[in-house]
Amino acid sequence: MNEVDIQQLYNEQIQDDLIRRTREAVSNLIELCPHEFGLENLIPCDASFRSTVPERLAQLYQEVCEYCTEASIPFDHAWHWALVWRQQLSYKTLAERYGRERVVSTSHPRSRKAVAQIYLDGLDQYMQWFPWSWFSSMQFIGAGGFSAVYASVISPPYDLEPTRIALKIVDDKVLNEIAVQSKAFLPLLFQGLTVCESTGDLMMVMKLSNDGNLEDHMKLLPLGDLDLKTITGTILRLAANLADLHKVGMCHRNVHPRNIVCTDSDYFLLDYRFSTPSKESTPVTTYTKAVYGRLPYIAPEVRSGTYTEKSDIFSLGVIIWQLVSKVIFPSPDVLLDGDHGEDNVYRITVVPGIPEWYEKLYVACLEPHPENRPDASEICQALQPIHESLEYSVPLGPKVTEYIVARRAEVADHLRTYAKVKGIVSASTTRLYTLSNLPVVAHFFDLPFTNLRFSAIWPPPTLTTSPAANAPTTTTATTTTTTTTTAPAIAAVPTPPPASPSLSEFIATDIATTTTPTPTTIDNSTNNNTTTNSATTPASTNGVNLL
Repeated sequence: MNEVDIQQLYNEQIQDDLIRRTREAVSNLIELCPHEFGLENLIPCDASFRSTVPERLAQLYQEVCEYCTEASIPFDHAWHWALVWRQQLSYKTLAERYGRERVVSTSHPRSRKAVAQIYLDGLDQYMQWFPWSWFSSMQFIGAGGFSAVYASVISPPYDLEPTRIALKIVDDKVLNEIAVQSKAFLPLLFQGLTVCESTGDLMMVMKLSNDGNLEDHMKLLPLGDLDLKTITGTILRLAANLADLHKVGMCHRNVHPRNIVCTDSDYFLLDYRFSTPSKESTPVTTYTKAVYGRLPYIAPEVRSGTYTEKSDIFSLGVIIWQLVSKVIFPSPDVLLDGDHGEDNVYRITVVPGIPEWYEKLYVACLEPHPENRPDASEICQALQPIHESLEYSVPLGPKVTEYIVARRAEVADHLRTYAKVKGIVSASTTRLYTLSNLPVVAHFFDLPFTNLRFSAIWPPPTLTTSPAANAPTTTTATTTTTTTTTAPAIAAVPTPPPASPSLSEFIATDIATTTTPTPTTIDNSTNNNTTTNSATTPASTNGVNLL
């Protein structure tokens, strides 16, 4: 072992020791002041410590920063501080320290069933507890699926500044969604749970996607930004999500572009509420004689009661076609009204000007017979080398642009006419269809089907002639509001109590001279979250010492 290895081992030991000490100090502070973390029912508390919490937090934060400085460790607020707090407030850690039964029994009566289910499904390691007092500025933004969704501001006492998040009322379908994502190791946008003090509703704390969903982007993306490498990158991400899901034997059952959100310039497939084990998907569909879905993303075989992983691929195939056609499908009433034989406004046809391999890809995914469609993993294997060979900053050709402009004008004209004759155009959402009443849309697809098993043997693209792609860009940020035909009744939004002073009010000015982020002061006295640039020195306390 050379000197470099020895130094690296020493640094790792120092890092581990720092995190261990911080974890112990955080646990002690939680036990000393459980009321600050909404755990007074779980942990007996002494109310006399309530006023000293911000000072104790600031003192501990300063000790962590000073320890990093003395050990020549670059301080990372997320890794050395915030993550430790989230771990110590996770349902997993709470159960380890106080017992699972006690955690469940001391939860709000209306949330006990859901908390118990979280433990049964092994979701406790992903779920952090957030007290209701940390939330402010709540605003109803829509109904995601069948649950109300709110935007809010969260101000944990251990964080330097508040964060915008989303809150979603939890039901059995939402718990199923989390369970499916965790089993498939899919990206979890859920951060934890809270309970509304006035209604007792269990609410999921989620990352707020301000970048909109894929359908929004297909509407707003300027034609000049059309590029193949960005598009193939999006397809690879979605195919990888489905491959992970199918690998653990699950079907999604509701793939469409409004269920694909953009967060941090990347796309994620969401809404696993209706996901079922692959081996049960067909029996469930046959037994219930019903399906949740959105036209025209429902595969043709579903009408006969068959639902397999290849049905998810059909839905993905429609999206792959939309990425180069930019045709947006309206509600079923409008969609079917636009069906006039060969003049079908929403027909799915060959898009001129795109590479042959791209056309073969979406045609293969849309094959009428499911056994001829590729697996999600086959899409990844076939597309990855092509994606890597494409260059950035080369837009698609003028034929594609002309096609998009013509199709958009055709759709816009139909929507105007429909609105004049029949009134408001309703939004397209997931609906419940009985199999006998599921509209037939096979004639919407005017494509050169081969009726052959998918083959990934494609000629490689010629970079000098094939259009390539632009670097991924972030489009105009929009907050998505999803509506359904059966939206739940929404109670008046309760106003959370004023939050305690945040950590940044008590961090000493000299901490800013270390490698820590510049602290700010957040005035939560009126729940307006007004931020100023002042900081005050923490009072001397007998708080929890790190060292």
